[in-house]
Amino acid sequence: MNTNRRKAFRTIADVLHSPIAELAALRRKPAQKTDRVMRSNKLEDSIYAELREDDTEMDMTENAAAQRLKSFPALSRDVFQSLYSLAPRRNDADMLTTAAQKFNAPILDHIVQQDDYPTLKNICEGRSLPAYEAAAEFTGRAAEELDGLLSELGGDKGALNTLEKLETARDATAEELAKLLNAQATGETTETDKRALINAANRLDSKQRQVEAVSQMLDTTMLRQTEAVDLAVSAAVQAATERAQEVQSIIGAWSDEPMNMCRTPENLALLKKVRQSTVLKDISKYLGRFREIFAQAKKNSYAYGRGETYSLELGNNLSRALTSELAMMATPETIPLFLRKYQQKQIKQYRRREPIYKGMGDIICCLDESSSTEGEAAAWGKAVAMTLLEIAAESHRSFALIHFAGGSSCQVDIFRLGEYTLEDKLSAAETFLGGGTNFERPVREAIRLMGTEGFEKADVVFITDGECELPDACQQELQAEQAAHHFTVTGILLDEGHAGMDFSLKPFCQKIYRTSELTGEGIVRSIVGLQI
Repeated sequence: MNTNRRKAFRTIADVLHSPIAELAALRRKPAQKTDRVMRSNKLEDSIYAELREDDTEMDMTENAAAQRLKSFPALSRDVFQSLYSLAPRRNDADMLTTAAQKFNAPILDHIVQQDDYPTLKNICEGRSLPAYEAAAEFTGRAAEELDGLLSELGGDKGALNTLEKLETARDATAEELAKLLNAQATGETTETDKRALINAANRLDSKQRQVEAVSQMLDTTMLRQTEAVDLAVSAAVQAATERAQEVQSIIGAWSDEPMNMCRTPENLALLKKVRQSTVLKDISKYLGRFREIFAQAKKNSYAYGRGETYSLELGNNLSRALTSELAMMATPETIPLFLRKYQQKQIKQYRRREPIYKGMGDIICCLDESSSTEGEAAAWGKAVAMTLLEIAAESHRSFALIHFAGGSSCQVDIFRLGEYTLEDKLSAAETFLGGGTNFERPVREAIRLMGTEGFEKADVVFITDGECELPDACQQELQAEQAAHHFTVTGILLDEGHAGMDFSLKPFCQKIYRTSELTGEGIVRSIVGLQI
């Protein structure tokens, strides 16, 4: 309607020939409004309700914010829906309450426009736990900035409430006018009724002009403050992304079901445990990715016979050709294609890879925990050790982690199939001895372990950053054991930034990987390839 000043209605004819009569008819039974900008189905609502159960912190956040903006609780639900849904859909604008139109919807618009949103969406889509954790983080940040956001979007933190009150009063007046107009049409009116009709029309006209004026003011303010709102939303989205990445990292690194991103008691307990430990959080950054590398290696490998692994290659060796390739000779139509691939050595066939003589043996990992490794180097080394543990578990082997530092500092954690828990893994990962570096103690401990049941044919992985020499006597003892039991010692030298120290490992390691020459992931891929 036109917001210019209008003349007051003086007669019923004035009312009947004005837009106000149409407005009264439209507003007589206003449509049911919702604070929810996003649509959701019953299954999604059920998932969210389960996630939301017993979350007292979210209850307190939403209740406090609702005192200032009644549509705020719906915002957290909508943020979750936007992140979790595979195909997000919105309700029509005319179905939304004023607060949802003027606040919730613009906030959601700003969210999807952020640079971090594609990353956040990729982590959360179809994964309820990271989506909920991200939504909770965003909601908390938005609640802290609510007064500022209300001011920036509404010009004044009370403007939205004012507009809603005006709309409520307008709709009540419209209903009153509609009833009077209906009575007028049937001829069942008195002079008093006619005066009441004209008065109601004038009140409705006034209320509508007030609604339009406040609404226009809000829209103008919104356009003027877009940058300020965007900055606040950007910070909240960044925090939500970090929260989702943390959830993905922790569950992916430590859970027995890394793909299960649901809000189970086990996952919640795991999140709580790891979040309390800086060491475990740092390890999680690497371990999740290393587990992915291991999973991909398993997927691309085929085991045939004890101690041998295969992958695929192109060639023309019919004894190693895939069945699907040989099947082309079964029909006349595909025989020419087969012959052409055979001539060009393009037949898919199994490639025999290096035999793994210790396919039934165990793994011993000696891990340097001297003070110089503290931080990223220690986290990376622990992540490699935990990956080796997973490899051992997958192939029904036992695993031993020898923590070592200087002097006599040494701790041995034994992991036999079915005899350890997640808590045992976390405890081993969190251990850090500190101090100097002494190679002799872990080497002698590894030799001792090889004399125990299950570790007779174990391979050794030795991870260190230290400059240290293994005494001649210990070297000779280790060489004698290697000659007798045919095991290998693989060294990983954490020498990034100070290359040239591989001399310390050369006397007793058959293969040495150096972080100064290979990326961390490159080393892990090679180690995984040797062990599966």
